[in-house]
Parts: sequence; C-alpha cells; structure tokens
Amino acid sequence: MAGSKVFLIGPEEPWQEIDKLFSRSGIRDKIEAGDIVAIKLHFGELGNTRYIHPIFARKLVDLVKEAGGEPFLTDTTTLYRHTRETLFGYLETAARNGFTRETMGCPIIIADGLRGTNGEWVELASFSKFKRVKIAQSIYESDFLLSLAHITLHGIVGLAASIKNIAMGCATKETKLAMHASEAKPAYNEEKCTHCLRCIKICPGEAFYEEEGRIKYKAAKCVGCGECIACCPSGAITVPWGSLLAYDVQRGMVDGFKGVISIFGEKVGFINLGFDITPDCDCISRSSLPITPDIGIIASGDPLACDKASYDLVIGAPPYPGSEADKKGIKEGKDRIESLCPDAEPAKFWKLCQKMELGSLDYEVEVIR
Repeated sequence: MAGSKVFLIGPEEPWQEIDKLFSRSGIRDKIEAGDIVAIKLHFGELGNTRYIHPIFARKLVDLVKEAGGEPFLTDTTTLYRHTRETLFGYLETAARNGFTRETMGCPIIIADGLRGTNGEWVELASFSKFKRVKIAQSIYESDFLLSLAHITLHGIVGLAASIKNIAMGCATKETKLAMHASEAKPAYNEEKCTHCLRCIKICPGEAFYEEEGRIKYKAAKCVGCGECIACCPSGAITVPWGSLLAYDVQRGMVDGFKGVISIFGEKVGFINLGFDITPDCDCISRSSLPITPDIGIIASGDPLACDKASYDLVIGAPPYPGSEADKKGIKEGKDRIESLCPDAEPAKFWKLCQKMELGSLDYEVEVIR
C-alpha cells in the first residue's frame, strides 16, 4: 500500500523550483480566490543568523497572491524572555531579520496580540493531554494555513518541522505554558522581584498579592494564562523548565496541532525548508554550524509524512564538516539526533503522532526536477 505523497526539490536552485513544488503538492489548488492565508513561520531570534531566509517567504507570498489568496506572515510571542516575548519586540526583531511589510509584500502580524493572550478556545474531540487549546486570534480567523517550517533539531521531539511549527507557534501563551510545564504554573523568585506591581494588575486569578511590602504568589489561584511571565520586567516570574518531561510536552504538542488543524480541515499545506539545519531551534540567540549539508525543500498535504521524510533525509545525509555531529564522529543514522538531543524521544513522538491520527509515517517521495 502506497504511503502519503511527499514532494522534494533538491538544494540546487530551490528558489527557481519552488513554484513547481507549490503546484505539484496541491497547495495552489486548495487556495480559493479571496482566501485569507496565514503563512506561519519563525522570523528568527535576534542574534541567530540561520533562520528562514526572507527570499523564500517572499516567494511564497507571491505564489499565494497568484493563486488568488490574501497572505500575511505570522507567528506568536514567546514564553521565554528575550526579544520576541512581546508584540513590539517581535515586530522589531522580524524587521531587523529582513521581514517587513515592504520587503515581503504583505502584512506581518503577530497573531496572539498585544499581550500574547488574544485567541479562541478550541475543543478537541480526541486528545492526549488537553481537552481544549487556545489558538492565536489572527490564525484562528484565517481561511487557509500554510506552514513554512525551518528544519532543525529539537531537544524534546528530536527534529522540529511542520508539527512543532504549528503546535507551539499557533498557540497563545496560556497553551504554550501548559505544553511546556507539567504543572502549567509559573515559577516565582521573590528575591528578583522589583515591586513594580504589574503581576498584581494583570493576574486574572489574583494569584499575586501584596503583603508587608512584598509581592507574594499563591499557585493554587493561578489559572495558567502566562500573562505574568510576559509582563514581569525583572525575570522573577518564569516557566518552570525543571518540571518539563519530554513525553508530556510531546502530548501537549500533538493536542495543540490537532486543535489548530481542526479549524482548517483540508485548507492547509506544509512546506519544510532543509537549509542551515542546526542542532538548536531558531529560538536560540546564536548560531551553530549546521549538522548536515542542505537537503532541499519538502512539501506535502500530510504533516506527519512531511516531517518523517525530513527526518529520514537528515539522518541519511553526511555530517557537515566541523559540526557537532562531525566532531563526535557520527556519520549518519538516528544516532546523530539521539546524540545531539539526548533527552528527546523521537521514536515515541512519531508513534504518538500516528496514534493521534496526525498523518501517516508511510510516505512516497516524488523528486521534482
């Protein structure tokens, strides 16, 4: 029995061939005239130089327009504290990295709004961890979702591509926090508190309160919205990364993905860019050497097949000279990912994705020439 169809163009002249990929994969035919198309990508952390090259994003914007759609480029703010934690900081970072209305030919929209909480709850008919997830507003309101993912390694799933791009990248801070932390409650370090009172003003559960001139935190009242993490200027309120369990996070990611895709049905497309495949995701504010040479661009209507094909191409490629994989003498095979991401459990993740019906692990590759 044939698996899902996956389309591949090699790393030579990919910009010139991406229009063929866009058509052959069926993405063009799914876009109807007037469709508002959310192109979900990572604009890169400030200081990272190996994120998606803007030229690919602009090419897809033009292709969506030719198909009759109205595109915008989008992502959501982060839980961790750096340049993308707020709408204003993220827009500034995106502009510095080459993504502006003028260069891209379409709007740049941070989908979860001013405070990272604008969104709609989506109930799940079947789930692994959550009964519902909150999807960023601008993505929720779109007609078509196109995932433009940068293939990298990832400490939780082994390889990050379409599923991670959609699952975490389309969620509000509240759902992100629940995905990342088993207890879904922020951690509070009173010694770092500067008594600005922002957490008290913003907390919907009244978990933060003032007592004898100090700010106190009662976790039992916390609703897990994540707003305090974004508003705290001193870093006193953080994600409890220590409670993070790989398989628990994977379960949350699968539910997040299911919630997003349930909005769109067949009105989705998945494109994975296999260039500058780094051992860390694009959230890192520095750049490491890629672990393999470029592998090209992969596209499919099946997100799991698209990601599994990307994974197989990565583990089958030779090591990049001087990379971490090369230094450790890992020539090829899954040991490369397991060595560089020792806490990740990719085999469990693939099985979970298949069990939760995100797609098929069986695929058939068509090379576009």
